[in-house]
Amino acid sequence: MEEAARSAGYMPDMGRLAQRLGFGIDQVALEGHRFSSDREVFDALDLANVRTFAALDSAAVKARIERLPWIDTAELTRVFPGRLEIRVTERKPYALWTRADQLYLIDKTGRVLASVGGETLPDLPRFAGEGAAAGAASLMEMVARYPDVARRLAEAERISERRWRLKLDNASTIELPADGEVGALEELMRSERLLGLVAAGHTTLDFRGPGRVAVRSEPAPASTASASQHPES
Repeated sequence: MEEAARSAGYMPDMGRLAQRLGFGIDQVALEGHRFSSDREVFDALDLANVRTFAALDSAAVKARIERLPWIDTAELTRVFPGRLEIRVTERKPYALWTRADQLYLIDKTGRVLASVGGETLPDLPRFAGEGAAAGAASLMEMVARYPDVARRLAEAERISERRWRLKLDNASTIELPADGEVGALEELMRSERLLGLVAAGHTTLDFRGPGRVAVRSEPAPASTASASQHPES
Protein backbone atom coordinates (compact mmCIF):
# COMPACT_ATOMS: atom_id res chain seq x y z
CA MET A 1 0.00 0.00 0.00
CA GLU A 2 2.79 2.40 0.95
CA GLU A 3 4.74 1.64 -2.24
CA ALA A 4 1.61 2.08 -4.37
CA ALA A 5 0.84 5.43 -2.73
CA ARG A 6 4.41 6.58 -3.29
CA SER A 7 4.28 5.56 -6.95
CA ALA A 8 1.04 7.48 -7.39
CA GLY A 9 2.68 10.58 -6.00
CA TYR A 10 0.72 10.75 -2.76
CA MET A 11 3.63 9.85 -0.43
CA PRO A 12 7.23 11.13 -0.55
CA ASP A 13 10.21 8.77 -0.73
CA MET A 14 11.39 8.95 2.88
CA GLY A 15 14.97 8.13 1.96
CA ARG A 16 15.20 10.98 -0.53
CA LEU A 17 13.38 13.29 1.84
CA ALA A 18 15.84 12.42 4.63
CA GLN A 19 18.76 13.20 2.33
CA ARG A 20 17.24 16.56 1.37
CA LEU A 21 16.76 17.41 5.03
CA GLY A 22 20.42 16.72 5.81
CA PHE A 23 20.05 13.20 7.15
CA GLY A 24 21.77 11.51 4.21
CA ILE A 25 25.17 9.85 4.49
CA ASP A 26 27.17 11.80 1.92
CA GLN A 27 30.72 11.01 3.06
CA VAL A 28 32.37 8.22 5.03
CA ALA A 29 35.83 8.59 6.57
CA LEU A 30 37.69 5.51 7.82
CA GLU A 31 40.66 5.74 10.19
CA GLY A 32 42.86 3.47 12.27
CA HIS A 33 43.18 0.47 9.98
CA ARG A 34 46.36 -1.00 8.57
CA PHE A 35 45.71 -4.65 7.84
CA SER A 36 41.97 -4.50 7.21
CA SER A 37 40.94 -3.31 3.77
CA ASP A 38 38.59 -0.39 3.12
CA ARG A 39 36.33 -2.72 1.18
CA GLU A 40 35.87 -5.12 4.11
CA VAL A 41 34.75 -2.29 6.39
CA PHE A 42 32.51 -0.66 3.78
CA ASP A 43 30.90 -4.04 3.04
CA ALA A 44 30.14 -4.37 6.76
CA LEU A 45 28.66 -0.86 6.69
CA ASP A 46 26.36 -1.92 3.81
CA LEU A 47 26.23 1.50 2.18
CA ALA A 48 24.25 0.15 -0.76
CA ASN A 49 21.26 -0.25 1.54
CA VAL A 50 22.04 2.31 4.22
CA ARG A 51 22.09 5.80 2.74
CA THR A 52 20.68 7.85 5.58
CA PHE A 53 21.37 8.19 9.28
CA ALA A 54 17.75 7.27 9.93
CA ALA A 55 18.37 3.88 8.32
CA LEU A 56 21.73 3.36 10.06
CA ASP A 57 21.67 0.81 12.87
CA SER A 58 24.91 1.87 14.56
CA ALA A 59 25.00 -1.07 16.99
CA ALA A 60 24.54 -3.63 14.21
CA VAL A 61 27.15 -1.97 11.99
CA LYS A 62 29.61 -1.81 14.89
CA ALA A 63 29.08 -5.50 15.59
CA ARG A 64 29.61 -6.44 11.94
CA ILE A 65 32.82 -4.42 11.69
CA GLU A 66 34.17 -5.91 14.92
CA ARG A 67 33.60 -9.41 13.52
CA LEU A 68 36.25 -8.74 10.86
CA PRO A 69 39.43 -10.72 11.66
CA TRP A 70 41.75 -7.79 12.43
CA ILE A 71 39.27 -5.43 14.05
CA ASP A 72 39.22 -5.09 17.83
CA THR A 73 36.93 -2.09 18.31
CA ALA A 74 34.97 0.25 16.04
CA GLU A 75 33.48 3.67 16.81
CA LEU A 76 30.93 5.41 14.59
CA THR A 77 30.48 9.19 14.82
CA ARG A 78 28.19 11.45 12.85
CA VAL A 79 29.66 14.81 11.84
CA PHE A 80 26.84 17.14 10.81
CA PRO A 81 25.40 17.28 8.29
CA GLY A 82 26.25 14.22 6.19
CA ARG A 83 29.63 12.81 7.24
CA LEU A 84 30.07 9.49 9.01
CA GLU A 85 33.43 8.85 10.69
CA ILE A 86 34.50 5.30 11.51
CA ARG A 87 37.53 4.80 13.70
CA VAL A 88 38.81 1.29 14.31
CA THR A 89 41.54 -0.23 16.42
CA GLU A 90 43.15 -3.41 15.18
CA ARG A 91 44.26 -6.47 17.07
CA LYS A 92 47.96 -7.10 17.67
CA PRO A 93 49.69 -10.25 16.39
CA TYR A 94 50.73 -12.39 19.34
CA ALA A 95 51.87 -15.76 18.01
CA LEU A 96 52.07 -18.13 15.06
CA TRP A 97 49.82 -21.19 15.13
CA THR A 98 50.22 -24.29 12.99
CA ARG A 99 47.04 -26.22 12.36
CA ALA A 100 46.61 -28.96 9.73
CA ASP A 101 49.82 -27.91 7.95
CA GLN A 102 48.63 -24.30 7.65
CA LEU A 103 50.26 -21.42 9.50
CA TYR A 104 48.13 -18.66 11.02
CA LEU A 105 48.77 -15.38 12.77
CA ILE A 106 46.76 -15.13 15.99
CA ASP A 107 46.18 -12.47 18.63
CA LYS A 108 46.44 -12.88 22.39
CA THR A 109 42.89 -14.23 22.67
CA GLY A 110 43.60 -16.93 20.06
CA ARG A 111 41.62 -15.20 17.32
CA VAL A 112 42.90 -15.99 13.84
CA LEU A 113 43.99 -12.79 12.10
CA ALA A 114 45.36 -14.15 8.82
CA SER A 115 47.02 -17.15 7.22
CA VAL A 116 50.71 -16.72 6.49
CA GLY A 117 53.28 -18.57 4.45
CA GLY A 118 56.00 -17.98 1.93
CA GLU A 119 56.97 -14.60 3.31
CA THR A 120 59.42 -13.77 6.08
CA LEU A 121 57.71 -14.84 9.29
CA PRO A 122 57.53 -12.51 12.27
CA ASP A 123 59.57 -13.32 15.36
CA LEU A 124 56.70 -14.52 17.52
CA PRO A 125 56.04 -17.50 19.81
CA ARG A 126 54.99 -20.60 17.89
CA PHE A 127 52.20 -23.01 18.73
CA ALA A 128 50.79 -26.13 17.12
CA GLY A 129 47.84 -28.47 17.51
CA GLU A 130 44.11 -28.23 18.04
CA GLY A 131 43.23 -25.97 20.96
CA ALA A 132 46.69 -24.39 21.11
CA ALA A 133 45.54 -20.95 19.96
CA ALA A 134 43.03 -20.50 22.76
CA GLY A 135 45.55 -21.49 25.44
CA ALA A 136 48.62 -19.73 24.02
CA ALA A 137 48.60 -16.65 26.23
CA SER A 138 48.02 -18.52 29.49
CA LEU A 139 50.82 -20.95 28.68
CA MET A 140 53.26 -18.14 27.88
CA GLU A 141 52.39 -16.40 31.15
CA MET A 142 53.16 -19.61 33.02
CA VAL A 143 56.39 -20.40 31.16
CA ALA A 144 57.64 -16.82 31.58
CA ARG A 145 58.14 -17.60 35.28
CA TYR A 146 60.83 -20.12 34.32
CA PRO A 147 63.48 -18.26 32.29
CA ASP A 148 65.60 -21.37 31.68
CA VAL A 149 62.68 -22.80 29.70
CA ALA A 150 61.19 -19.60 28.33
CA ARG A 151 64.32 -18.38 26.55
CA ARG A 152 64.76 -21.72 24.76
CA LEU A 153 61.14 -22.39 23.86
CA ALA A 154 60.87 -22.95 20.11
CA GLU A 155 57.32 -24.29 19.91
CA ALA A 156 54.53 -25.38 22.24
CA GLU A 157 52.36 -28.18 20.92
CA ARG A 158 48.91 -28.92 22.28
CA ILE A 159 48.37 -32.67 22.53
CA SER A 160 44.80 -34.04 22.29
CA GLU A 161 43.57 -30.62 23.46
CA ARG A 162 44.57 -31.67 27.00
CA ARG A 163 48.24 -31.06 27.66
CA TRP A 164 51.38 -29.34 26.36
CA ARG A 165 54.60 -30.54 24.79
CA LEU A 166 57.36 -27.92 24.98
CA LYS A 167 59.94 -28.13 22.21
CA LEU A 168 63.17 -26.29 22.91
CA ASP A 169 65.62 -24.81 20.42
CA ASN A 170 68.29 -27.42 21.25
CA ALA A 171 66.03 -30.38 20.37
CA SER A 172 65.11 -31.08 24.00
CA THR A 173 61.44 -31.73 24.77
CA ILE A 174 59.45 -31.35 27.97
CA GLU A 175 56.27 -33.44 28.15
CA LEU A 176 53.95 -31.75 30.63
CA PRO A 177 51.04 -33.57 32.28
CA ALA A 178 47.43 -32.61 31.62
CA ASP A 179 47.21 -31.42 35.22
CA GLY A 180 50.02 -30.06 37.32
CA GLU A 181 52.06 -28.21 34.69
CA VAL A 182 53.36 -25.77 37.29
CA GLY A 183 54.40 -28.61 39.60
CA ALA A 184 56.34 -30.26 36.77
CA LEU A 185 58.21 -27.06 35.90
CA GLU A 186 58.93 -26.40 39.58
CA GLU A 187 60.40 -29.90 39.87
CA LEU A 188 62.57 -29.22 36.83
CA MET A 189 63.86 -25.95 38.30
CA ARG A 190 64.76 -27.63 41.60
CA SER A 191 66.91 -30.30 39.96
CA GLU A 192 70.34 -29.34 38.65
CA ARG A 193 70.57 -32.76 37.06
CA LEU A 194 67.37 -32.34 35.06
CA LEU A 195 68.30 -28.79 34.08
CA GLY A 196 71.65 -30.04 32.88
CA LEU A 197 70.00 -32.72 30.76
CA VAL A 198 67.67 -30.18 29.18
CA ALA A 199 70.53 -27.76 28.51
CA ALA A 200 72.59 -30.52 26.87
CA GLY A 201 69.99 -30.93 24.13
CA HIS A 202 68.41 -33.93 22.38
CA THR A 203 66.74 -35.04 25.60
CA THR A 204 63.08 -35.66 26.44
CA LEU A 205 61.86 -35.20 30.00
CA ASP A 206 58.44 -36.75 30.52
CA PHE A 207 56.61 -35.57 33.65
CA ARG A 208 53.39 -37.47 32.97
CA GLY A 209 54.15 -40.41 35.25
CA PRO A 210 53.00 -39.96 38.86
CA GLY A 211 55.93 -39.27 41.15
CA ARG A 212 58.64 -39.84 38.56
CA VAL A 213 60.33 -38.30 35.55
CA ALA A 214 61.15 -40.41 32.51
CA VAL A 215 64.30 -39.35 30.68
CA ARG A 216 64.98 -40.30 27.06
CA SER A 217 67.93 -39.39 24.92
CA GLU A 218 66.88 -38.41 21.42
CA PRO A 219 69.20 -39.25 18.49
CA ALA A 220 70.91 -36.31 16.86
CA PRO A 221 70.18 -35.70 13.17
CA ALA A 222 72.25 -37.88 10.83
CA SER A 223 74.12 -34.89 9.41
CA THR A 224 75.18 -33.77 12.90
CA ALA A 225 76.24 -37.26 13.94
CA SER A 226 78.25 -37.72 10.74
CA ALA A 227 80.04 -34.42 11.23
CA SER A 228 81.00 -35.34 14.81
CA GLN A 229 82.39 -38.71 13.71
CA HIS A 230 84.40 -37.26 10.85
CA PRO A 231 85.79 -33.93 11.96
CA GLU A 232 87.49 -31.78 9.38
CA SER A 233 91.26 -32.09 9.30
